[in-house]
Amino acid sequence: MSNKTVRIRMYHVGFGDCFLIILPDKRTILIDAGFHGQGKGEFSGNALPERIRDDLIEIRDEPRIDVVIATHRHQDHIYSFNSENWGEIEIGEVWLPWVEDRSNPDAKKLWKKQQSFAMNLAAAAPMLNLSAEERENVEFLLWNAGVEIGVSEFAVGGWSNAGALDTLHEGFARRDRTKPRFLPESLSFPETFETAVLPNVKVHVLGPPRDADLIEHLDPASDGETYKAFALAASAGLLPSQDAACAPFGPAWQVPDTEVNEILPLDGSDIERLKDLAQKTDALFAATKVDGMINSTSLVLVLEIGKARLLFPGDAEWGTWKRILDDEAARTLLKSCIFLKVGHHGSHNATAKTLVEKVLPSGIPALMPTQEGPGKYRSNIPLKDLFDALKMRGITCIRSDRGDEDLPDGFEGDDTRTWTDLEIRC
Repeated sequence: MSNKTVRIRMYHVGFGDCFLIILPDKRTILIDAGFHGQGKGEFSGNALPERIRDDLIEIRDEPRIDVVIATHRHQDHIYSFNSENWGEIEIGEVWLPWVEDRSNPDAKKLWKKQQSFAMNLAAAAPMLNLSAEERENVEFLLWNAGVEIGVSEFAVGGWSNAGALDTLHEGFARRDRTKPRFLPESLSFPETFETAVLPNVKVHVLGPPRDADLIEHLDPASDGETYKAFALAASAGLLPSQDAACAPFGPAWQVPDTEVNEILPLDGSDIERLKDLAQKTDALFAATKVDGMINSTSLVLVLEIGKARLLFPGDAEWGTWKRILDDEAARTLLKSCIFLKVGHHGSHNATAKTLVEKVLPSGIPALMPTQEGPGKYRSNIPLKDLFDALKMRGITCIRSDRGDEDLPDGFEGDDTRTWTDLEIRC
């Protein structure tokens, strides 16, 4: 690697995210380290930090990561942080979304609300007439959202999302015991900062928003910003029937209006959303909503390294993108990006049509961590229509589950197919 290039390494973790960024001065940034419990790739949770440690020694002669970034709390982004093997790697700073600040009252309120929805659905699930596959998908989505009631079979050796978050907050081998940075740190939008641990790097923070209503706005279909959203949802069985005769939920959902606020700390709009989920949709749809809110807490970052601007959007969903695309300064940043990490493994609700067709430059490279597989929770992922749209814009997108095809210029893979590299001039 020359001293005027940045290298982006996408580890093949299956249905999950893990990226190592090697800067021109050999400093390193790690973005996420997780995998889906039902879509594991080339690594176990313990093997991933072992491989990263070995790569760091080869790259910079020491097992050190200058910044670890966890975009959001889903298993497929943080699960490997449960491993004790991270103790063999020295960590500089840790960056998390503002909603993970355990001292922030707004963050605590948001998670309390999310847990209220999830707990109600978990209580109702045993009373629903679900097939074994439907029950497993609902339980996994709830477990992925942090509700671990009767779903311990998804855990590996006692691992959990909560344990991974504890590591990010308090663990790792650090020279100093500084607390994580919670981004954005201000109400400025976009927020831009620099840090001594990454000289010559500017960080632009575009998400998550601090407005909880935007975080909870998940569906881009009403704004025409998704590729075949309604057809996909119907084919996956995620849309309610037009002639549904009755609510699918049992007594746990049927709470008199006067008693709702005594049970759940929800305001009027929240209560209406809860009733809507109970009366008009099926259990899988409701679980998807509970789980999907977490995607919208994702960090959305543009890393400016020399002349290169790299877009890492986590799994941000439509509420975050709407805010970004409505802001001229944010759009200007995106128009100058020369790399895209495709969000949420190529799903329909994490890459807006306006972003692809009108904002991102044509002809840029992209990496997509993904893995096809069964299960309603990831049906139609990765989405073919999204691939076609990227191709129409001349955006070369390489999937982590690619076959044995030759890689285009600028991309490189190792012999064991455990990672794909992209080198970009900066």
